[in-house]
Amino acid sequence: MVKTIFISILLLFFSACASHSVPKNNQSFKSITELSELSGLYKNAGDPSGYLSAVIWGDSIENIKPEFQHEGIEFIEVKTIEKSIIVRAIENSCSIYEKTYVLGRDFEINAGQISILSETSILTRGLGDVLVGPSYEKITLGLDSRRDAKYRNSGYAAGLAFMIIPVAVSGTKDIRFERASDEAKEFNACNTS
Repeated sequence: MVKTIFISILLLFFSACASHSVPKNNQSFKSITELSELSGLYKNAGDPSGYLSAVIWGDSIENIKPEFQHEGIEFIEVKTIEKSIIVRAIENSCSIYEKTYVLGRDFEINAGQISILSETSILTRGLGDVLVGPSYEKITLGLDSRRDAKYRNSGYAAGLAFMIIPVAVSGTKDIRFERASDEAKEFNACNTS
């Protein structure tokens, strides 16, 4: 009986889970050397799933006006001016939302990709976290070798869940957002009131 319990605990301790989600024909990141390489028009719906607008703005776009939904946005237009990126949400050939991001203030470029988040925790990620132990999460946005937009979320965590169950998990999720045009189209802002 004791031997069975010991083996069960040992198996739980060494149990690990890894998940990987990638688009078909996944390509590696291309190193961005100039911000102008990002200029263009990208499909908002990603492969295998997700929305580029959700990666860029999260839920904030829906908080501006409740009728703005990620599902309705067809394209994301990116235009660069010096050290700034102007990003527009395009729906029905109209620019319905726009925001400007400045290099050094709003984002950084590391190893040729835009670092959105890089977070390491030694014991816990904060109040409500069920895992006690080290964790790491990194979110990156850039271009793949075909010049489509590419999002990657990778991370790992290890420790005790609920202070009882030993766990180790890791995962990587890649999403490709197809480039529809190499040039920004300069869509007009539409009356959205």
